[in-house]
Amino acid sequence: MVRLYGIPGCGPCEIVKMFLAQKGVPFTFVNAREDQEAAQRITELVGSPTAGVVLEWGGRVEVIRGVSPATLQAWYARYQESSSGGG
Repeated sequence: MVRLYGIPGCGPCEIVKMFLAQKGVPFTFVNAREDQEAAQRITELVGSPTAGVVLEWGGRVEVIRGVSPATLQAWYARYQESSSGGG
């Protein structure tokens, strides 16, 4: 299960949600507006809740800045590799 940290209405967050759903990746959206611990985690990793999208899965944490088809496909390849036991 992937945890997607972000804030509701955030354009990049919404794009990542749609991407995960299209790929059939199970995920939970963690609302940093309502979860202070999530907001702090995002701030530690990217500087502010609006500076990037944070994905957490299988003990890994990855920050995506500049969400684009290329960055999402690259993340998805790493996700698949780690999910298949390759990493």
